[in-house]
Amino acid sequence: MRYVSSNCLREGQVLAKDLAFDLKRPLLRRGVSLSPSQIQKITELGIQGVYINDNLSEDLEIANVISDELRHRAKQEVRTMLVGASVGFGKSTRFVKTIKLKSVISDIVSEIMTNRSTMVNMVDIRTYDDYTLSHSINVAVLSCVLGVVLNLNAIMLNELAMGALLHDIGKVFIDKKIINKPGKLTPDELKEARRHSALGHAYLVPSKDMPENSKLVVLCHHEQFNGCGYPHGLAGEDIHLYGRIACVADVYDALVSERPYRSPKRAFLPSDAVEYVMAGYNSMFDPEIVDAFTKRIAPYPIGTCVKLSNGEVGIVVLNYEFACMRPKIRLIRDNKPTGEYINLAQDHSTLNITIQDVVNI
Repeated sequence: MRYVSSNCLREGQVLAKDLAFDLKRPLLRRGVSLSPSQIQKITELGIQGVYINDNLSEDLEIANVISDELRHRAKQEVRTMLVGASVGFGKSTRFVKTIKLKSVISDIVSEIMTNRSTMVNMVDIRTYDDYTLSHSINVAVLSCVLGVVLNLNAIMLNELAMGALLHDIGKVFIDKKIINKPGKLTPDELKEARRHSALGHAYLVPSKDMPENSKLVVLCHHEQFNGCGYPHGLAGEDIHLYGRIACVADVYDALVSERPYRSPKRAFLPSDAVEYVMAGYNSMFDPEIVDAFTKRIAPYPIGTCVKLSNGEVGIVVLNYEFACMRPKIRLIRDNKPTGEYINLAQDHSTLNITIQDVVNI
């Protein structure tokens, strides 16, 4: 299977995964041949893209980092926490009923540790309106993936995941007109929006159910390694390790998401987002965490169609943690696989060949 952006879907393409925001009632089931009206519906819902099966990708398997069932459970628990927080400070509902949340976090950590060598090739299916929930899950998952590479133990991973899952809880205290504003924020609006990390931390401080280190993720996920972040302008190791990890995960997931304030609002390609993170090495981001990031986040996920510098076109079939920008590629001609491969990482005869662009086929 392979991921195709909604604006590139064509009639007759076959869904490879259920399109579901409720596991019990999927919008469309895997195996359905897409009609023009279904493609229009997908676009109207603000869904960035879907997974399809075709002659180019039918033998390609893309492993989930966490299961679809666990992702849906996590969304439900984050939604519950955000609703509780929206009641406001000083209410009796403050951060209660964390048992289910802790169970979800434990399962996220367990699944990631079980698949600890898996590269992140999967693109999350989300809608514009679903952004906050999907982003929270993705930041938690990506943070844990990086934490595993950095050899954090299970207790530390659970602390990191809890903080990452709730890192944006402070946004419920910011005017929704600012949070959802299309276009650039004014200086005053930006100042107000940036209060969310401190507000979220202040909301969670009284909770005895949440580890102190988890609360620091909420406070520090916008601090930058060079001291140019907020709310306190901390630098280097003065920023808690969990905050440094979550900062990378937060920026990457925001980049690969369609956001109303970005012009144009379309998402970055994974390859462009990875390059952005790499460009922040030892400036915006902790270099050790960027190194971990490039070992696990695939710039060209399996199923990505690419154009090479030698003029050939192909589809990515395998990624390598030691050479994230140089995957194994199956060549395509006349929209059909040729059976020929170019291994950019392991074939020394391909040293002068590079990926030039991502293409839609």
